[in-house]
Amino acid sequence: MRGFITLIVLGVSLPGLPAGAQGETGSQKPKSGKSEPKYNDTFSGPIVELSADKITVSRSILGKPAETRTFWIKPDTRVEGKLRLKVRVTVGFVTGDEGDVARLIVVRTAQRPPQEKKK
Repeated sequence: MRGFITLIVLGVSLPGLPAGAQGETGSQKPKSGKSEPKYNDTFSGPIVELSADKITVSRSILGKPAETRTFWIKPDTRVEGKLRLKVRVTVGFVTGDEGDVARLIVVRTAQRPPQEKKK
């Protein structure tokens, strides 16, 4: 019995099971039709300037001065939601020779508190 436990602890697969399958509980992400664009960093905050090819986002962190960043919007930039001034977004971006290029922009909707039931 002790040898059997050692085999499982060491990750040796049992006959009929792929290696490492004993303890998995669905930790892999399901694959969807749309692949997520590749980006290296994120930046979140409200939009302060918006044009067809650029977006400027400001963020405030407690104890630090406000920071603004401008991102290029390219034809392959994926936008989830409707962009407009003052809306909160999260930008996934890469930094290249031309500056910060947005690869994914997600509009964050305001979370409404649950309404209380009236009696």
